Amino acid sequence: MNQFAIDWYLIALLIFTGLYCMLASRSLVRQLVGLEIVSKGAMLCVISAGAYSNNIVFAQAILITMIVIEVVVVATGLALLVKNFRVNGSADVWQLNGMKG
Repeated sequence: MNQFAIDWYLIALLIFTGLYCMLASRSLVRQLVGLEIVSKGAMLCVISAGAYSNNIVFAQAILITMIVIEVVVVATGLALLVKNFRVNGSADVWQLNGMKG
């Protein structure tokens, strides 16, 4: 088995761990951590594909764009978490319906 296949197995394990973290938890903090794990797995996937195709510069450009988008998504999620905690007193996702309006 070559190194490229091992990289992809570990990347898949990382992404599925993040997805499980997001699906199995009702806490918004744990879901944001799961989202971070999935995004790091996707970043490793882009780096690995860029290294395999000998196009590292393009992979780095995509990676910088992914980092910027990730920061915006996490900042929005944390703002939603703070607002939910102030309104409902918990970080439960199912209580987000109380924030309509």
